[in-house]
Amino acid sequence: MKPGVLAMLALLLSTTAARAQDGELTVRMAPQQAQQAILQALRRLPAQREEHRRYRMALPFGAPLFPPDADLALPPASPALTAWLQLPAEQRRHDLLITPDVDYYWNAEGRQYACQFIVHLRAAGGGQSQLALLQLRPTVYAGKSFKLLGRTGPGAYQDVRPAAPSAQSAAELRAFLAAALDQPQ
Repeated sequence: MKPGVLAMLALLLSTTAARAQDGELTVRMAPQQAQQAILQALRRLPAQREEHRRYRMALPFGAPLFPPDADLALPPASPALTAWLQLPAEQRRHDLLITPDVDYYWNAEGRQYACQFIVHLRAAGGGQSQLALLQLRPTVYAGKSFKLLGRTGPGAYQDVRPAAPSAQSAAELRAFLAAALDQPQ
């Protein structure tokens, strides 16, 4: 690349309101403001966009439908989730749970993938917040298979298997949040 193009790219990257570093995102707003901005951005998603099904419901920590810690801690719980569960409720009060439609899988790393996300917001000083993403219950859809002794008798059943977290899905959510939080509200 030419030096002028590199300088322009560096300037653009340095002036953005949100930046991703090591899987986290730093935004220029307090955690409570960031939480409200994320909720608004998800509510404004048009129904015809793919993200509408992928990020179907967002629940703030402490909301009646937010799962209790005991439910979240059920196996298989990742080390990151275990660490998040050990945080005091005061440090999680601005966090969000983002869930897809119950039967929705998206293409991630060549497989049909689904998970829920916890967006952990913490103050970073100077009116900024850091957002970290946790993936809950990652699964892959492996098609359907015939089972003679299935749960409701013989028939074709979905083959849904536990999976490793998807770096692509996390990057896509981070990019969505960076774009949503970069816009004036």
